[in-house]
Amino acid sequence: MAQSQTYTDDDSGPAEPAHRRHPDGGRPSMQGLLVGGAIEVWESFTLDDVADAVRAARRGSRFVWVRLIEPDEDTLRQAREVLGIHPSAFADVLSGRQQPKVQKLDEHLFVMLWNVMQSPDDALVLGETFLYIGEGWLLTVQRGTEAAPPDLRRILEEAPEGSLSDTLPAAYAIMAKIIDGYAKAAAEIESALEQLEEQVFDEDSREDHRRIYRVRKEIGRVDRAVSSIAAALHESTRHMETSKMGREQIAPHLHNLLDDAAGTAALINNQSKSLDAILSSHENNIAARQNQDMRTISAFAALLAVPTLVAGLYGMNFKNIPLVQWQYGWLAVAIAIVVADVVIFFMFKRRHWL
Repeated sequence: MAQSQTYTDDDSGPAEPAHRRHPDGGRPSMQGLLVGGAIEVWESFTLDDVADAVRAARRGSRFVWVRLIEPDEDTLRQAREVLGIHPSAFADVLSGRQQPKVQKLDEHLFVMLWNVMQSPDDALVLGETFLYIGEGWLLTVQRGTEAAPPDLRRILEEAPEGSLSDTLPAAYAIMAKIIDGYAKAAAEIESALEQLEEQVFDEDSREDHRRIYRVRKEIGRVDRAVSSIAAALHESTRHMETSKMGREQIAPHLHNLLDDAAGTAALINNQSKSLDAILSSHENNIAARQNQDMRTISAFAALLAVPTLVAGLYGMNFKNIPLVQWQYGWLAVAIAIVVADVVIFFMFKRRHWL
């Protein structure tokens, strides 16, 4: 087996060839790690050596972790051949944008989740994380072009004690962190909803419709992610009660994840209903403001109509119009116009048109 070295926060492992680096120039797109109580970076890693490394890792109570970020099709095909991944699970990662699922295929477990990420413009976007869990090996594939994918290695390093003991606890730690990301996104949405509610029901402020629809989009994305995985976990726990992965029972891990996902799904559903109420109130506010504006415009039109009507009558050059021959007639007409407008003004004021 190739020589290995321990990974620390200040050491990202050996330099990788250019064709193995992530497209954005950051983390490598293909990396091999040896896990057993700690995470070690596998120097001179190649997929051709994985099969031998897996057999050696099983004898030493460790497992091999192959981590792929935005891999190309050739890399995926090679990983499938080396690890014996089921063709249907391989087709899912190859095609991309599949519904979250949990499947037991042959000798390995396949899990696909959408992870919630934050794009450079602070919008919530969805990425994909595929986990293939076998006895003595773990394959993770991450995709998400709009934002940097989660750092799975750091997730495992910060996971509770015992998460690095075998492939299933390690995969559970990753899945739990991703599902916890849904809860954090829901908490941020809850804060945004509270602010929107204050704006909608505050007469002195004007709510931002663009923010309302942005929150609507974020709720929809989180809802699709958490509802799909909650449904997949619910279906999986029923037919995996006796299934094992190595020494570990699968069902208890899935039950814990299901509880977390179901709770977040219920919260997101309530948030969606709250946003519907906010949106309805927002539309009512717009209608009320437009109605008030129309009343105000109509009231001013009525006030202007009085002098316009009088000026039109006296502008027709008839000699027998009242007050035309009187030298103070213009003053009397002006006073009459003012009195009429004052009466009309207070009528509209009393009815809250002005």
